[in-house]
Amino acid sequence: MTSTNDLMNHKRLAFVPQTDGSTEVRFDMNGFGDDIVCRYWPVAGPNRDPWSYELETIQGKGGTYSHPSEHGCKIAIVKHLVDAGLIGAVQDNSHLDDRNQVIAADLKAARETFTGKPTVGDFVVMPVGSVERCCQDAVHGMQTTDGGSFFVHASGKGSFSGALNRPQLWEYFQDTGETRLGKFWFFSHNHTGAGRGVDVFLPCRVFQLVPFTMTEEQARVHPKAQATAEVWGENHSDHLLVISRLMAGQPYC
Repeated sequence: MTSTNDLMNHKRLAFVPQTDGSTEVRFDMNGFGDDIVCRYWPVAGPNRDPWSYELETIQGKGGTYSHPSEHGCKIAIVKHLVDAGLIGAVQDNSHLDDRNQVIAADLKAARETFTGKPTVGDFVVMPVGSVERCCQDAVHGMQTTDGGSFFVHASGKGSFSGALNRPQLWEYFQDTGETRLGKFWFFSHNHTGAGRGVDVFLPCRVFQLVPFTMTEEQARVHPKAQATAEVWGENHSDHLLVISRLMAGQPYC
């Protein structure tokens, strides 16, 4: 199986219409706990999406949502099961068909050439020991995240959708020389369309975040502080805030 549409035909997944007009989506746990049950149903009324769906809570994630289409509800439920690790992608990418295996190999080769600054998708070990992923180039540094979705382009570079943490200076990121597999997605056979998303695991560099303090003189001449002064003026409150954060080794905004 490859795309989200394909995963709707998973042998342990059943779509069962109910007498109340809803559809029960049951994932068979094969005796390893209770079956996972989600559902979706049509909704009447003006100024609202015509469909709603309910995700059974798995590892703290679940709830009731709306969607413009029935197919979109199905996709959301399948993605919920994929994110929970119940169906779908495996780290050796053996879930991919032949054409997607070729695409994955090209993406892997592209990411293995990356050097220098961290790129979207790379991992970073935070000072407290937690592990996050790089998700957004912020000009003077990189923002990180502990969740979200990573799309991978043909170049091997990623783009991110989800919540972002505050940016850390480029200088704080130290390459450990290690790599680990990170989860991305692309369109099956490179053909766009709803439900054609394919999960893939690709090598990502691992960085250590090592913040350091600066003197006021060092902070004032840093490019981030100078850029803020150009926008707001020397010693503006925003300029002074950036200087104080650089001096303390904190995220700069």
